[in-house]
Amino acid sequence: IDLVALGTVADLVPLTGENRKLVHSGLEQLGETTRPGLIALKKVANVSKPVTVFNVGFHLGPRLNAAGRMDNPDAALNLLIAKDRHEADKAADTLDNYNRERREIERDISTQAVESVRQRFDPEEDFVIVEGNMEWHLGVIGIVASRVMREFYRPTFILASDGDGWKGSARSIEGFDLAEAMRSCDDLLNDHGGHAMAAGVSVKPGRLDAFRERINEIAKKTITPEMFQPPLKLDAGTDLSELTLMHIQEMSQLEPIGQGNPEIQLLVPELTLSSPIYRMGRDKQHAKFWVTDNHDACEVVAWNLKPEDEPKESFDIAVAPQINDFNGRRSVQLKLIDWRPAKG
Repeated sequence: IDLVALGTVADLVPLTGENRKLVHSGLEQLGETTRPGLIALKKVANVSKPVTVFNVGFHLGPRLNAAGRMDNPDAALNLLIAKDRHEADKAADTLDNYNRERREIERDISTQAVESVRQRFDPEEDFVIVEGNMEWHLGVIGIVASRVMREFYRPTFILASDGDGWKGSARSIEGFDLAEAMRSCDDLLNDHGGHAMAAGVSVKPGRLDAFRERINEIAKKTITPEMFQPPLKLDAGTDLSELTLMHIQEMSQLEPIGQGNPEIQLLVPELTLSSPIYRMGRDKQHAKFWVTDNHDACEVVAWNLKPEDEPKESFDIAVAPQINDFNGRRSVQLKLIDWRPAKG
């Protein structure tokens, strides 16, 4: 059942009904697993028990997938069927190296793709982004499509060379069905498949510009300007005094959270900074700071927050509360989702 949890989370299966029960039990077993391959994988990924959905989705799963993305998936299979520690450690190191290479390539291509789109992006005309480059690595373009989609919040197709033609991945926004839209482009495509929010596509040689024009024509019939604003669904409003360690621990009864069973998201109004903003990460792309309502204070962590987007003056924040375990100390930490100037 440890493998069931690993596959369910890594493949983004909704964590509802029996899947939630299977993953709950599987994560417990994953923490205690005796499989040499999984022990070695956890070691190179610095994952200790209790193993969480986050660990699987962001540390273990990507390493297993990296082999197939970069070269040959046999390395992942070799890890899972390893009989002894030596064999498992060798396979885990191979996967870790693949994952390191994958992240570098993915970062470079993502930067290229975003800059290329930004140079000629017209929000009035480009309802769907279609970007291709013959030099890009096919193994990472699905991840790149997700990043470009989040950056511009438009349905996005990212393509790379496939012989004489183009092959790629697509990611969508709420309200635009990729699979349905591509059926109206059959004459321009060799093949396509997927569902409303994610898909794969192969474009015929010399037909990329025609595909870009056609898919945008289709989108303009179904997408309204309001749909380009990412939805933010909050569960409740609260204040800092309610965000105690005991209350956050009670919320953990909803775990495992993930696809189909999202984390709790709360609105906390009328706050100010109570500390300087500390930049962290290899490229200083993340931030950490303390907020206060003049009665209580709490630490906030913000992933991939640009300096120009830091909160200022009096503001409301949308957050996901979590418990931070560090050096044997447990404390409440708020993960920033978004912020706005306070109305008061």
